[in-house]
Amino acid sequence: MIKRTIKKVWNWLIEIIKETLNLSWTLVGLVIATLTLTGSAQQITGLATIITLAVWLLTIGFRKDKPQGGAAKKVSR
Repeated sequence: MIKRTIKKVWNWLIEIIKETLNLSWTLVGLVIATLTLTGSAQQITGLATIITLAVWLLTIGFRKDKPQGGAAKKVSR
């Protein structure tokens, strides 16, 4: 039971790293925007970046393609 839980957590962490790398250019743009803005615009952009990243990573399971009938369903993005 503990082995299975550790394996699930490990796979989730690997998935988080993959998703973050897939978003790397978007995150670079948002970080640059945060650094170039001033005042409340900088705070709002930084907070929005962190919240969006957290929601994106927490909803990995909803976006994952699940096999139906033995073949993976293709989803265009």
